[in-house]
Amino acid sequence: MGVMKRLRSLLLVVGTFCFMVCSGLGQTQAVDIPPPLRIKIPFERSWQGMVETLQARQLPLVKQGQEEGEIQTDYHEYSSGPLTESHIAKVGVKPRLIEGDWVRVTYQFTVEMDLIKEGDTLVTVSAKIQALKREFLGAQKWVEIPSNGRLESELLSEFGKRMFGQLFTLAEPKKGFWEQAPGYIKDADVKPRIVGPARPPR
Repeated sequence: MGVMKRLRSLLLVVGTFCFMVCSGLGQTQAVDIPPPLRIKIPFERSWQGMVETLQARQLPLVKQGQEEGEIQTDYHEYSSGPLTESHIAKVGVKPRLIEGDWVRVTYQFTVEMDLIKEGDTLVTVSAKIQALKREFLGAQKWVEIPSNGRLESELLSEFGKRMFGQLFTLAEPKKGFWEQAPGYIKDADVKPRIVGPARPPR
């Protein structure tokens, strides 16, 4: 009797979840990845401002390569416990979960800083998000979650306010921006390349 009762409970859980998944079919989740931020601030000062912004968030830095123009943080927990599933949807495109539960979600920032020309710096932020899935039988697996752009926008906004003041806001990306050639900047004299002060543009 105990086995049959557990089986009925499991079927009820699975059936309820399948209903929730099916009811969500056809719904799309908004994705708004911010474009690179071009600022008229020298590379060194921009670099230091981004490092300070990340440190203010208490994010450990695992890479600071000025020559490559790249800063990378360690993974940081965004949420865990019963609210994990709803929190995933705040920062990423949540995949459909056929069975099991989301128990934890973490993220990592990669910041690329490009020297466009003297006094002009291009800042690009990307977030790598992963969620820990626990299946009903106890097996656990990390699943990569596509970002919806919220984490990137928040970091760029905090960086901009640190550099320009509290009135700073991110500009909306122009229509068709992401269809342009990689690294395209309409009014740039030179196509952006990842270079640091130790390796100036030729």
